[in-house]
Amino acid sequence: MMTTTHVVHKPSFWDTYRRHGYFSREAAMLTITMGVCLHLYRVIFGDALTLRYVVTPTTDKILLIPMTYAAITGILLLVHNRVVFANKRHRALFTGSVVYIAASVPLHVYCSYVIWDVSVFTWFPMWFSYFLLILVYPAFLTMFWRLRYRN
Repeated sequence: MMTTTHVVHKPSFWDTYRRHGYFSREAAMLTITMGVCLHLYRVIFGDALTLRYVVTPTTDKILLIPMTYAAITGILLLVHNRVVFANKRHRALFTGSVVYIAASVPLHVYCSYVIWDVSVFTWFPMWFSYFLLILVYPAFLTMFWRLRYRN
């Protein structure tokens, strides 16, 4: 009787981390979801209550954690060509989301750490929050949900 042995290769943490796109999708979805909550609060309750209770330097610093991580890993995914794109529009939407998140980081760092004043966000008109909530954020969340990687 002949026996065979099967070598089972258990992927390392780094293999799993890389295969899952550095968990960039999850960080980006968390960032966008937090943005949805903040902008929705602004639309429903107005700037005064939002700045008093929700959008504070502390919440902005918390938002910066997944935002910065999503920006860095999203750029890595683009540079290393790790994302499987369905078409040119999908590539443009993903690239736009990475640019949007990455461009938001310096503004949030400035407000949270440099001037300690988040009232700067009221410079953006209310229609901007509606635009993000109705068009941009749903498109980004749907795109991130469907995102696939090259292994």
